[in-house]
Amino acid sequence: MYLPLFQYIAGLNVWVPIIGESFELVNETTLIIHLRPEAKWSDGEPITAEDVVYTFELSKEVGSGPAAGSEPYIGDVKAIDPHTVQFTIGPENNLPMFLLYALQFAPAPKHIIEQVHQKVGNQIIEWRNCGGTCDDVISTDSGDVTINVPQVVSGPYKLYYFDELRIVYERIDDWWGKDIFGLPSPKYVVHRIYLSNEQALLDLRQGNVDWSGIFIPNVGNFKDIGTFYKGKPYFRPGAFVVLYFNHREPVLQDPNLRKAIAYAINYQEVLTKAFYDYSPQPSMSLVFTVFPHYRTWLNTTLAQEYLGNPEGKMPYDPERAKQILAQAGYKDVDGDGFLETPSGEKIELNIIIPTGWTDWMIAADLIAHNLQEIGLNVVANPVDYGQYWGMINGAGYTLALGWTNSPSFYHPWDTYRYVLDPRLTPPTANWGFYNNSKALELLVEAAKAKSSEELMKYYTEIQKLIYEDVPVIPIAYSVQWYAYSEKYWTGWPNQDNPWWTEVAPYREYSLPLWLLFGLSKKGEPVSPPQWAKPKDEGGILIPNKEVLSQLSGAFVPEVNITETFTTSSTSETETQPQPQAPASSSRFIVGILGIVIAVVVIVIGARKLSK
Repeated sequence: MYLPLFQYIAGLNVWVPIIGESFELVNETTLIIHLRPEAKWSDGEPITAEDVVYTFELSKEVGSGPAAGSEPYIGDVKAIDPHTVQFTIGPENNLPMFLLYALQFAPAPKHIIEQVHQKVGNQIIEWRNCGGTCDDVISTDSGDVTINVPQVVSGPYKLYYFDELRIVYERIDDWWGKDIFGLPSPKYVVHRIYLSNEQALLDLRQGNVDWSGIFIPNVGNFKDIGTFYKGKPYFRPGAFVVLYFNHREPVLQDPNLRKAIAYAINYQEVLTKAFYDYSPQPSMSLVFTVFPHYRTWLNTTLAQEYLGNPEGKMPYDPERAKQILAQAGYKDVDGDGFLETPSGEKIELNIIIPTGWTDWMIAADLIAHNLQEIGLNVVANPVDYGQYWGMINGAGYTLALGWTNSPSFYHPWDTYRYVLDPRLTPPTANWGFYNNSKALELLVEAAKAKSSEELMKYYTEIQKLIYEDVPVIPIAYSVQWYAYSEKYWTGWPNQDNPWWTEVAPYREYSLPLWLLFGLSKKGEPVSPPQWAKPKDEGGILIPNKEVLSQLSGAFVPEVNITETFTTSSTSETETQPQPQAPASSSRFIVGILGIVIAVVVIVIGARKLSK
């Protein structure tokens, strides 16, 4: 409902200028963004620099929304004129994070938001922004407050209706962006809410729904369901699924034990039996190697030296794992069949996963069995999703299957920060409470690098640290669950029509929304929108190298982004709300859409609705 200024598209390695029209990094502390003069809120009021400033200040005050967590990276935001806004870098002088927060900032309508804030103060975070479709009542210390403000958005849809079974959006036909982007094809978009994947799958197969973001086992068996790839891995990758160690647990502070665990996991068995071959094995380096524009940051020579292959994949070698443990002094002291530490302490580990995430539960069982085979007492431990988060946030676990952030324009630095930065804690990042001053030093220095060669030097050091210290173990890629029916709508992006790559209906912000601009009713011509091409091909997309070149004239790795890759991944993960480092959505900024993202399973085109 609230669009960002710009949006990075990882699969295409480009930026979409949305409310923002252009930007300029004036120097290493100042970013100027020019807003589109055409941009308007749905009530006709212009979207201005004052909206950006107000949203930034309020978001910081309430600790929710697009500025939440930005304090180290953005120092100040100032309106230069109605359509020009100036961002000043924060105290960490971290240029990549500064750009990430600033460019993807999503303003809210000041003239509406301030009315709500005046009535309920910081409890505005409870506001659902469903004006006209529900009674928006917020409980305060002074009693319930009814919010009577219209629903005002910047995107091409607004909330039309919702109940416990569906949420319906209606297209705004005079949307401000129609002369730039056109209009999305469906008049109505209906998010169906299911209690089971089985019923959702049945409706998808029967053509009762058009677009799905659910886990589908053996999707290749269903010829009436479309996926991004025709064959394995069927789905596009989203982030890393990793095995986290709780580094606050004394027994897990020995890198020999962590390294032995890494060698003991039969990755291919886990990928095949638990994740249906929807993912290749990711690189131990934490470089998102399935995309060529990220793969360039992997030191293949170092990977070959440490792991015996240039991709940096951790080999399955249980004998090597046993050897590492024996040489480190681990042995079965009490004769129970399991090893004790060199100092004689019992080792009792369990892998927590959210119950009901069947693929993750299978994966955890397989990993636990692998570890038992080298003499470690490890079991899988499914727990309620709320309990899972409580254990992660409170460091109340030993091992956990979890996930990382999705790669940003500055990958792999962003993932290294997510996993290695000791200044961060869950749910923001660093789920393993890893605390290594060398890792922090490398992160800080890498963010200041002035050339690609210098940056690669720091990435090489970080990759060496990961191979030697094993802070986490990448297991798979999480999947962008994306399946569609062509019964009523055609033009779905796929490997033959890859004009858009962020295709899962639950992706944060409005990434998947843009897919709707390329759909056609069955029987009508299919044509991806002209704007969805790079600038040099007649579109409006900004190549990421233009952003990188503003960081430093040398940061422009030349790669062929159309190079094919094989991948994708796993699990029900992304059907759940995920914590993200920057650009995280919140109730304040997303309103009712945030609720939708958490539950969306199916989207129906609006053929069955008429007004």
